[in-house]
Amino acid sequence: MSRATLSCILLLALLPLAAWAQEDSATLTDGRAQIQTELRLERRLLSLDLVTFNEIRERERRARERVNAVLETLDEAMAGDSLSLGGLELLHDELAGAREAARTAEGKLDRHLERLQERMRRIGLLEAEAAGGAGAGARHLDPITGRWRVVILPQNRTAVFDLRLNGAVVSGTYQVEGSTPGNFRGTYSGGNLRLERIDSQGGLDSVWEGVVGQDQISGFWQSNELVTGQPTRGNWTAVREGNP
Repeated sequence: MSRATLSCILLLALLPLAAWAQEDSATLTDGRAQIQTELRLERRLLSLDLVTFNEIRERERRARERVNAVLETLDEAMAGDSLSLGGLELLHDELAGAREAARTAEGKLDRHLERLQERMRRIGLLEAEAAGGAGAGARHLDPITGRWRVVILPQNRTAVFDLRLNGAVVSGTYQVEGSTPGNFRGTYSGGNLRLERIDSQGGLDSVWEGVVGQDQISGFWQSNELVTGQPTRGNWTAVREGNP
């Protein structure tokens, strides 16, 4: 058998392998593109969920204020000398209605928080798949470490977070506009960040959860301080310094 004939046979044998490799590469590319599309959609839906959270949270706050207002009216009536049975019955009915509305608002808020957490889990899984397909760059290995510019809602306050990632453990410091500095402790796994904020004077004061994207974080926070007259829940966004 001549060398030319042998070369032709080898070439014909390798052609199916080359076609399979090209097809496999195209399938992998399509899979990554689909993941990125789903990830963009989930992030947009998360943004809408955060807007809805603020609306539900405001309704829940107004419902609780209504309960307190009725109780104050009841206290004033009990302290006066013109209380009648009919007036007391009306106040009792009004209080029952206000409390029922508050329970309904609290239930909607809890369900929406569960929805937010579920969406954030999906985003974390999609980000993990996208990062695994894109290779192990330094940004993918450590998307947490650095300084972050933060906006806190509904107060619309700004802050600076300095975070460090060691394995799955997160530590760092924060400085919120108009308040004392403090420290963070928390965890990061599967694109999901959980931070416990430790105030230098009051100790553990709030929990912050977020979905970590490419140089950005978005999520919600909940305060342990229930008697300050300030909002006890809200959402927050962060952008790594040096990025728009």
